[in-house]
Amino acid sequence: MKQLRNYTEEAVKQFIEKWYKEADVCQCDSCRLDVMAIMLNQLPPKYVVTDKGELFAQMIDFDPQNRIDYMTIMTQAANTVKSNQRH
Repeated sequence: MKQLRNYTEEAVKQFIEKWYKEADVCQCDSCRLDVMAIMLNQLPPKYVVTDKGELFAQMIDFDPQNRIDYMTIMTQAANTVKSNQRH
């Protein structure tokens, strides 16, 4: 059965796994999830159903500007969370 997925959410999870430890912010799950939520609210969703759609979405992620955008948004989100920790 096919399933509707937001590829942006998967991409942000992978990005956070790779780069979050570099951020100057608490590493607890609560802060990490807050950063992810802020990032996802700022990025456009990319919904996919098929493998072909996912491959197309992945191709967009290889654009260097996309990585710069993700890093910028993650840094801003981390600063917001750092200033307003809820744990």
